[in-house]
Amino acid sequence: MLIRAQRNKIPPSSVFFMLFISRLVVSMTTTQSVTTGVIRTDMVISVLGAMLIASLLCIPVVLCVKKGKNPFDVGWLRVLYGIYFIFLAGLNISRFSYFASTMLNPNANAWVFMLLVSFCAFYGAYVGIEALSRFSSFAFVLLAIAIVTVLASNVKNYNELNLYPIISSSTKNIVTNIFIMTASTSELALFLCLSEKVNGIAVKQLGCSIVCVFTVIALLFLFAVAVMGEYAAQQSFPLYFLFQQAKPGGFERIDVLHISFWILGVFVKAALLVYCSSVSFGKISQKNSAIISAVGSFAAAMIISKIFQSGNVSMLPVVISFAAFCFVIPAAVLIFKKRSSSNESIGNM
Repeated sequence: MLIRAQRNKIPPSSVFFMLFISRLVVSMTTTQSVTTGVIRTDMVISVLGAMLIASLLCIPVVLCVKKGKNPFDVGWLRVLYGIYFIFLAGLNISRFSYFASTMLNPNANAWVFMLLVSFCAFYGAYVGIEALSRFSSFAFVLLAIAIVTVLASNVKNYNELNLYPIISSSTKNIVTNIFIMTASTSELALFLCLSEKVNGIAVKQLGCSIVCVFTVIALLFLFAVAVMGEYAAQQSFPLYFLFQQAKPGGFERIDVLHISFWILGVFVKAALLVYCSSVSFGKISQKNSAIISAVGSFAAAMIISKIFQSGNVSMLPVVISFAAFCFVIPAAVLIFKKRSSSNESIGNM
C-alpha cells in the first residue's frame, strides 16, 4: 500500500533506525560498575536473555498502539512520560560525559560535555522529528559500517580459548544482568510516543529493532571477551577497547573515526529523548518545551553525576522506572482505558 508523505510524520523504517541507535549507544558506554560481576562469556547469555524479556514486554506496548489505547492519550500520564524522558536523557548524558571525560579527553570537565550534548539535543528536538528521522538514517549507515569494520578487523585477534569457561558468574549475577540490560531498553516507552508521529504502523520495526540490536550487542561482547580474554574484566569500557583494537590495513588510531560515529549515535539518543519529552508537554509551544526538556536533562545529568561518582549509577531507579513506564502503565491502560475514537481504525490495520 502506497503511503503518502505527511507533515511532521516519519516513515516506519525511521522508527527502526532511531530505536536501534538509541539502544545500541547505551552499550558503548556500559561500564563494569553498571553490571554485576565481570565481563565474561556469560555476559552474552545475559544479553540474549534480555532480548527475550524485552521482546515479551513489547506485547502490551504493541497492543496499546494497535487497539488505540495509548497512554499518551491520557493528559497526566503524558506529562509523567515527559518527566521520565528527561530522567533518561539526564542519565544517558551523564554516562556519556563520564565516558568522554575519562577516555576521550581526560583534561576536560564532565559538565562541559553535559552542556554540549544537552545543547545539541535541544537543537535536534527543535528542528523536529522529520529532520531527526533523516539524520538517524545517515547515522545508522555509519554505525553499521563501523561495527562491521571493527568485527572484521578483530577476526585475526579472535581466540576462542578466551571464551572458556562459558559460565563463570553465579546464576544470581547472570539473572541480575539480564534485568539490568532489559531495564536499559527504554525504547518501548519511546515507541509509544513515536507511534503518534509515524506515517503508518511500525509494530514490525519495533520488534526487529529489539532483536537486531541485542544480537549486535551480544556479538560485540562475544568479540570483546574472545579478543581480550581476562583483560576485558579490567576495562572500564570493554567495547571501547574492542574498537581500539581494530586497525584495518595497518591504520593506527582508527578508533577515533569509529568513536565519532558513536557520538552521532549519542546525539540521536539524546535528541530523541528530549524531543519525546517536549511533545509530552502538549500545551506548551514546541520551542519552549524543547528548551524546558533540554535544561531539565542537563540538570538531571548534573544531579546524577553528583550523586553517583565515577559513573557508578545505581540501577534501582532505572529498573523501577522502566517497569512502571514500559510495562505496568501500558498494561494498565490496555486493560482499563477505553479505545480512543481517533485511533479506532488502528486495531483493524
